[in-house]
Amino acid sequence: MKADGKIGIGQAIMVMMLSIGITNHVTLIPLLLSKAGRDAWLSVIIGAIPFAVWAYALFFINRRIKQMSLSQWLLLRSGKTVRHLLLAPIILCLYLMALVNLIDTQTWTTVNYLPQTPEWVTALALIILCVFASYGGIASVAITSGILLPAVSLLGMFVAFGNIPKKDYTQLLPLFQNGLMPTLHAMVFVGGGFTELFLLLLLQHHIRKPLRAVHYIIMIAIVLVLTLSPLTGAIAEFGPVESTRQRFPAFEQWRLLTIGKDIENMEFFSIFQWLSGSFIRITLCLLLLGELLVLRTKKQRKYVMFVLGASMIALTSLPYSDMQFVTFLSKIYYPFYLLVMVVVTLILFLLSLRKPTRLEDVSHDP
Repeated sequence: MKADGKIGIGQAIMVMMLSIGITNHVTLIPLLLSKAGRDAWLSVIIGAIPFAVWAYALFFINRRIKQMSLSQWLLLRSGKTVRHLLLAPIILCLYLMALVNLIDTQTWTTVNYLPQTPEWVTALALIILCVFASYGGIASVAITSGILLPAVSLLGMFVAFGNIPKKDYTQLLPLFQNGLMPTLHAMVFVGGGFTELFLLLLLQHHIRKPLRAVHYIIMIAIVLVLTLSPLTGAIAEFGPVESTRQRFPAFEQWRLLTIGKDIENMEFFSIFQWLSGSFIRITLCLLLLGELLVLRTKKQRKYVMFVLGASMIALTSLPYSDMQFVTFLSKIYYPFYLLVMVVVTLILFLLSLRKPTRLEDVSHDP
């Protein structure tokens, strides 16, 4: 890590892997299974095609921004009004990304290993760590990701390969038993997962070298693997019916893992995986929220981070059931997130086609 406060491309990819990985493993898979069942894995592959085109549009925008912050570029390119109109839905999406992950983590923690602990206590412990980590900036987040990701990846491969004797991949077939429509409907959730690559556009001014098209291709492939691996594993291990009934299929795969006849109950490893991803995801969202809200002083930044964290704790304490939360994810959150990301990307693409203003040229002069 150099003293310029920026991060390398590899570090940015590691941050993205942890951030997207946790939601694709935890939040996305149950929704895909409930909507498409056995065909859920096919909806991921089909959905990757149009979103590969979308990722290229994202790369085109990234190249035109020339490593300026998105907020500054919008101000120079289109003025304050358009900037506010475009940043407002992005800010809302970032807030919801952090909130949804916090609620999922809180629910999973209570159900699986801390049933007697009040839910707000676990949420508060996590959000305090994330708020303080967000004060350190993107460099500290990248360094932490570089430390956590190798262990998280090794544990992921451990459970994937360790459960091979218990997998029956013939359960992935036959396809389209319920027709084509469930597979197409599930692509809304797939799109919600792929469009999180928009975070790269918000991070690119922190990256030391410009992102190239190959980096977006790599990220599309990573998102594809991060989604398909636990999804096909769940169907192969539990079958299309039982996996659909499970709230956290990726976690249930740890319950099956054994080493020989004497070593089992290794699901405690998943706690490290889950909390690592949640910590990086929520911290990154808070950090980006602080930037998009254009906080000018460290004191303002700390105050707003505290308010954002406190508001999330308040929202997680509202009286709602897990079933209502899952309905919110499937009916509101993912369709809304997908719509916002596609529309905002289209507008940014059209703005990037315009000739650069004189102020933009001046801002890039050495």
